[in-house]
Amino acid sequence: MPLSVESSYLRPAILTALSAAALSVLVGAGLVLVAGGAEGASPISIARASVRAWLVAVGSGMDVGAVWFSLVPIGATLLSIVVLAVVAAWVVAEPPEDLAAYIATSAGVYGVIAGITSAASASGDVSTSVPRAAFGAFVVGGLGAALGVTRRHGQTERLWFTVSADVRRATRAAVPGVIVVLASAAVIVVVQLARNVDRAGDIWAGLDPGVGGGIALAFGCLLAVPTLVLWTASVLIGPGFLLGADTSVDLSGSQLGNVPGFPMLAALPAPGAFPGWVAVLGVVPLIAGMVAGWRVDPGQREGVLARVALGAAAGGVAGFLLGIAIGLSGGAVGPGRMAEAGPSALTPLLVAVPVMAVGGALGAALAHYRGDRASQPADASAPGRPRLWWRHKSAGADRRDGKS
Repeated sequence: MPLSVESSYLRPAILTALSAAALSVLVGAGLVLVAGGAEGASPISIARASVRAWLVAVGSGMDVGAVWFSLVPIGATLLSIVVLAVVAAWVVAEPPEDLAAYIATSAGVYGVIAGITSAASASGDVSTSVPRAAFGAFVVGGLGAALGVTRRHGQTERLWFTVSADVRRATRAAVPGVIVVLASAAVIVVVQLARNVDRAGDIWAGLDPGVGGGIALAFGCLLAVPTLVLWTASVLIGPGFLLGADTSVDLSGSQLGNVPGFPMLAALPAPGAFPGWVAVLGVVPLIAGMVAGWRVDPGQREGVLARVALGAAAGGVAGFLLGIAIGLSGGAVGPGRMAEAGPSALTPLLVAVPVMAVGGALGAALAHYRGDRASQPADASAPGRPRLWWRHKSAGADRRDGKS
């Protein structure tokens, strides 16, 4: 008996959400066991810790007595999306007839599972936010399911649904602009880590994590890289970031007090004013916007104004995506002065959108006028240097004048 349209997406969607959630919790359990945090603990305690690790990864935050941990570990969130994408690609053997329904159902079930487990895992003074867990899991579930299914079946174009052609062009062109900013930030992070590798080694030695704890710490350092990249991107955009009360890092300098003993934080610059040339890095977002505007496809639009408008839209979309990602990377990481860490939630967005939109407009204008010059046919009859394809001719007046 053939499956109905409803069951054709309902069953795979539920299986995707359940399998991805279970696999994510197993990964968390593995980290708890490797780190040695399960010594003398009951199976129920281990299960709670594993569930909480997954919930924090999707953005639930955690309340531990008087301490509220709200920072979203971007690396762990990306890992959760990858797990979901892999599971979705494995579960959905055939392209779903109703892609939107499959994505929405997977996201909804994933969010419901997170909300239920968040409420069930609360014990004593330790709990996670049920609304944040449900909403974060809904977003992560939708992104993972969409990426997994469409890439498995080579149907990424279906993700656009009914979006207009101009929105598609602007969004596609925005991707290179986002990459320019993130790649620049990643290079800075790598350079800073290389310059301060001794400091990172001292912090590691001071923690003395042991073998199992060292594996877990190394995994945590790896997952922290995307957060550091986004914080550095916030510096390039302008607002910078905080790491505790009355501390900041921006293009003018670093004002840092005592920081947590975490090896990756060795990449932070030493306190003090930066050299004057560092301010030049502030043009990176503008250049990234120009790249987005340069890459935008004008389609059937004619005229410089229409193309500039589309380029500005591409730069604005790039700034919007960056601003949202950067804003999500901040939060509380401890009590007292560590209640503020990372970039502001809104300032990077408010700065990145107009700056990159201006860059997009400039890039589109440059591409327009360069295209006009490139489209002008060369005057083959004009005298001048001989063309390459005439060099087989013997020397003479015809070759010198450019005549055939």
